[in-house]
Amino acid sequence: MTEEELKQFKAALSITTVAMDLGLPVVRGRCRCFFPTRHAHGDRTPSVSFSEERGTFRCWVCDDVRGDVISLVQFVKNCSFLEALNWLKETYGFLLRGAKPQSQNRISTTNSASASTMPNRAPASNVSPEQSAALVAKTAVRDAALEYRSPEPAKELVSEDERKKIILSFLKMLSPVDKTPAAAYLARRRIYKPIWDKMLLRTITDYGALNNKLKETYDLEVLKYVGLFSEKGNLRYYKHPLFFPYLDTKRRSFYFQARAIDSTVVPKELNLRGTVPFPYNVSALDERPGWVYLCEGVVDTLTFLGQRIAAIGIPGVRSFKTEWLPLFKNKSVVLCLDKDEAGRSGTEYLQTVFANANIRTVVLGDGVDQFGKLSMKEGEDINDWFGGKK
Repeated sequence: MTEEELKQFKAALSITTVAMDLGLPVVRGRCRCFFPTRHAHGDRTPSVSFSEERGTFRCWVCDDVRGDVISLVQFVKNCSFLEALNWLKETYGFLLRGAKPQSQNRISTTNSASASTMPNRAPASNVSPEQSAALVAKTAVRDAALEYRSPEPAKELVSEDERKKIILSFLKMLSPVDKTPAAAYLARRRIYKPIWDKMLLRTITDYGALNNKLKETYDLEVLKYVGLFSEKGNLRYYKHPLFFPYLDTKRRSFYFQARAIDSTVVPKELNLRGTVPFPYNVSALDERPGWVYLCEGVVDTLTFLGQRIAAIGIPGVRSFKTEWLPLFKNKSVVLCLDKDEAGRSGTEYLQTVFANANIRTVVLGDGVDQFGKLSMKEGEDINDWFGGKK
């Protein structure tokens, strides 16, 4: 496997799915730490979070508990990088380039027995004291993971229905973007009021008041649990005041992405914790025959919608899930990812995924722009292409 193939394979994996297949009780994108004794109250409020966008995990208390999807497998199964990669290839081989399509039920069918650790190896007689110490430390990690998996999963603080009600209530507390700094930001990007209203865009106008109102309305541990508040006990979106609700087919939103409007803020997007439920503007996938434009990001999707072009968005190629493929029934797809190396890699990956599902794809501009005058320039995205200003 080449470095590029490894990169694409990792991008295709859902780290939350992998964690659950390893036997970790993930709830709302979080689980308890492997080392509960390091935490107050045994990490009663789960401190390990998973980022689907980045494909990483981390404990917000233990600095050494973090990594990517391969690191997660190494951590839980106490194995080498190569052994972890082989396990991933065996479990999710259908995502590899050139692999034959397989039943998607293959995902999330690994039981807890398959998450057992690799057999212990007797240390070689010529290992150094440092290597022996490392082996002992590694074994301790393995034992802690086994101890961690044995209890019952962390208790849900609120039901799924209650969580959805809290998210809906939060979004209703936000303000329309009209006559706010968020409106000026969107206008610079050539995204205007008809689209703001259609997609129910919202913004924070008084962070302090909203922060206090939420604390007065809900228990702090519940606000942390549903992903609205940080471990420090405050609303997470201080630097990300513009909100893009992910509307379902009934125009309800139980998930959203927040956006920074200050170009110096990194990261520029901050998603609600948990997995992305479906592509942005999923109502465009209406099962009627036709084309749909698949964009990398919400802003590009809104740009196309402003041009009355049917478009959907994904936060990044890493966030595309194979279980979304049935949503594309009767659709052909125009791939409109950013004009950069990551975008080209993602386009190639998505072409493979859709081809395996017998869904037709074309790349924006292919075959109609012989001289490159109509195509995006290197480094541009769709919004840049339509004249948006960052």
